[in-house]
Amino acid sequence: MDNDKLMQLLAAMNPELAPILTLLMNDDGPEEKPKRKPSAYNRRYAAAYRRIKRSKTLKNGNMAKGYTGKRGHNRIVKMAHAAAKKGGRKR
Repeated sequence: MDNDKLMQLLAAMNPELAPILTLLMNDDGPEEKPKRKPSAYNRRYAAAYRRIKRSKTLKNGNMAKGYTGKRGHNRIVKMAHAAAKKGGRKR
């Protein structure tokens, strides 16, 4: 049964609920907000963060000494912000 037939059946069974049912069936839900476009700085920072994190990761998957835990993450973040501020990757 499609939604229209179901709506007609429910409205016939209980006419008091018909206006509420029509509102519920016509509601498409909340509109999705458009995805934001990352800024140029944000793209540079993300690339720098990935590059630095990859360089501080050992072959076994662990982080290098001094780059483990929250302090290590904060060090990588600080280094990535500094690299992004300079203007991206230098070759």
